[in-house]
Amino acid sequence: MYIDPKRIEFVITNACSGKCRHCSNGGSRTESGSIDADAAVSAVNRLADRYQIESLMTFGGEPLLYPDTVCKIHAAARDFGIPKRQLITNGYFSRNENRIEEVARCLCSSGVNDVLLSVDAFHQEYIPLGPVMYFAEALLKHGIPSLRVQPAWLADEGHDNQYNAETKRLLKLFGDKGIEANHGNVIFAAGNALKYLSDWFPSPEEVDLSEPCGSAPYTSRPDEIESFCIDPNGDVCFCSITIGNIYKQDVIEIIDNYDPYHIPSIRAVLEGGVPGLMRYAEKEGILVDISDCRTACNVCRKIMTALKNRTAIT
Repeated sequence: MYIDPKRIEFVITNACSGKCRHCSNGGSRTESGSIDADAAVSAVNRLADRYQIESLMTFGGEPLLYPDTVCKIHAAARDFGIPKRQLITNGYFSRNENRIEEVARCLCSSGVNDVLLSVDAFHQEYIPLGPVMYFAEALLKHGIPSLRVQPAWLADEGHDNQYNAETKRLLKLFGDKGIEANHGNVIFAAGNALKYLSDWFPSPEEVDLSEPCGSAPYTSRPDEIESFCIDPNGDVCFCSITIGNIYKQDVIEIIDNYDPYHIPSIRAVLEGGVPGLMRYAEKEGILVDISDCRTACNVCRKIMTALKNRTAIT
């Protein structure tokens, strides 16, 4: 068994209320539509009935553009005893205070017990702080167990640059209201970040292709999967790899049928790393321009996408 899930993540929607320059998936944020709530709940039920799921997370895009779906998924997680039920949001889905109160109340009553609020220099270029602050205060009023600010840092938290300085100023505003910030995350080279902040990342010539698979943040080895993501279109994914679709298959069947060593592209990564994948792609007649790639993961994703576009991986 190559998948032993401890964590489930749901991308509620790719639509977003922001247009952030650091967004790793910026190219897809104009998409509309959301994950099917009933299919997502069914997947939660099936997984929690078989595995010891430790945490569930909903995010986006901006997940609270579809708050009913978010609440339905978290209520299922609560009812099946999943202990950590986490939401990542930029907090901007409405300017109407009554609506903001209603959504905050729904989240708290549905069992969300950890909210990470994305606040930093990049989010606040497009997202007004007032509604976000009102939402945070509404969550506290309705008894959210945990609320933290989740900043994105450029280079690293300690780096002295104008963006980090503005982020620290914003965090202080929340800190003054008793809302602490966690360590957040360091912006990585993908999506809009690669487009608008490319000078902050290593040049293509400096990319280390020997980096072991699963060593980068938010990644795992394809034969040791403990966390996966379900996209709005139903795809079950880890990293850039789709292994099934909950709209077409039972999620348990997807897990049971997954064998990375029987999928040539994934086997190539496992046995030869990114260089092995490049050799496999070339053998298959697929030549990918990697001159704009700033990490080994960039290269892997680009090749996997090219392979997927030619023929389904699953």
